[in-house]
Amino acid sequence: MSLRRVFSFVLVLAVVLCASSLLLAQSQSGVAKYEVFGGYSWYYPGGSMPATSTLHTADVPNFNAGWGAQLTYNMNRWAGIAVDGAGHYNNDFGNAHTFAVGPQFRYRTEHIVFFGEALLGAQYLAPKQYPNQAAFAFLGGGGIEYPITPRIWLRPVQFDYVSTYYSKVTAPNSNSNPFNGVRLQTGLIFNLVLPAMEGTVSAACSVDPANVDMGVPVKVSITPNGFLPKRTLSYTFASNGGKISGTGMTATVDTTGLAPGSYKVSAKVVDDGKGKHQQIASCVAGFNVNQPPMHPPILSVSANPASVKAGDSSTITAVGSSVDNRPLSYTCTPSAGRLTGNGPTYTLETAGVPDSVVGVNCTVSDDRNLTASASTSVKVNVLVVPKATKFGSIEFVRDTKRPTRVDNEAKGELDRYADALAAAPDSKGVVVGYATAKEDVVKKGSKQAPDFAAKRAVNTKEYVTKEKGIDPARIEPRSGQGGQTTDLWIVPAGATFPEAGTTVVDEAKVKAVPRVALKTKKAAHKKAAHKKAANE
Repeated sequence: MSLRRVFSFVLVLAVVLCASSLLLAQSQSGVAKYEVFGGYSWYYPGGSMPATSTLHTADVPNFNAGWGAQLTYNMNRWAGIAVDGAGHYNNDFGNAHTFAVGPQFRYRTEHIVFFGEALLGAQYLAPKQYPNQAAFAFLGGGGIEYPITPRIWLRPVQFDYVSTYYSKVTAPNSNSNPFNGVRLQTGLIFNLVLPAMEGTVSAACSVDPANVDMGVPVKVSITPNGFLPKRTLSYTFASNGGKISGTGMTATVDTTGLAPGSYKVSAKVVDDGKGKHQQIASCVAGFNVNQPPMHPPILSVSANPASVKAGDSSTITAVGSSVDNRPLSYTCTPSAGRLTGNGPTYTLETAGVPDSVVGVNCTVSDDRNLTASASTSVKVNVLVVPKATKFGSIEFVRDTKRPTRVDNEAKGELDRYADALAAAPDSKGVVVGYATAKEDVVKKGSKQAPDFAAKRAVNTKEYVTKEKGIDPARIEPRSGQGGQTTDLWIVPAGATFPEAGTTVVDEAKVKAVPRVALKTKKAAHKKAAHKKAANE
């Protein structure tokens, strides 16, 4: 292959690749730390050697069989150090191996890379009919590279000028054999230690809970996706309702004071990339503030005291509460009496209220007109003043010889009187004896009036206490004028006896007379004793 044909091939290949790169979407988005190239290498030595019996030309033939390899360390996006090796073979002539190292420079576009290099090293030439020799070599050239995948690239063409020499055998009329040749290579590049690749980023937002009552906080979270692991991320949050605060990937919305409805929370995540390499993602989530619950108020009503005397007052207390913390107002109405106050404390006045139970009904209302009702009652007691009552009377008209004696006719009435006193142990009895004006006249030979009224009273008391067992302290004898009777009174506790026209009998001066004569009693005892002895 002539040098002209080689240049033509390189030119056509470069035009085709540049045109096709515009149609490809694969772009270079990062620079690998190391690149390893391997592929086919063709070598035109560009020199001559003396003719031999088998070599009829002085020109060194082309090496059509060969390999090329290169390891490049990229110091940055534009420059690197390349270590180059190649082996070329010709069955008729021999082989040549080249090893070199030097800088490599790249110009990177969106879809294709152009590179150039200047390498220094050595070439080991081993011709079959001449001595082997290692000589200094310089390589300078460049090529193009095209990405297939981020890790595998295609180097469709690489062109290098190769300068070296051969001095073991000189050609006629020459002191040395300079080689000014051309090397063409094609193959694949394997990228090692790739940088993190910027890709598509996104973010997802979530809220918890999504439905809340007013005042309940809402937790907002953002989850980033696709950001480079070594990038530092920062987060910001915003809400169209409530106060939002927080750092990192979470924030909290304070819903205090928010009206019922729907609200949006937006979040944004930004990495620390520079310029066009900075990546941003955002998202939106929503939450709802529920309608506040409509709880009616609660009410309890009490009266202190719960029982009063007519004319006294009782304090009515209405205690209301609202689960929703709403303002409350009170109204209370009594069934009787007069209620003063404006809640929650009232005063019930009972002046003029009869003996009864007064009901007090109360209602509590909040500012939404939700109500609750409760009631209490007050017992009004009207004070009844007890009065003395006349139970009955007994007469002293049948026994004219003993006009103050309690006869058998009177016993029945006195027995009932004693039973009534026993049934009311807190009451007392008053017995009022009466005598006519004629009976109270002082008789001849006597210094004072007989005082039948007083005697009738004490004799009546004597029967009731001695015969019926009533406590003598409960019976008060009194005397008056008007007839031959003794009136029987019952005076309840707290009552007073109407004393007008009567006088308390001095029992120290007026003694009771037994209903049975003393000698008669002695005769009866004697008779009973004789009877007992006869029976024995």
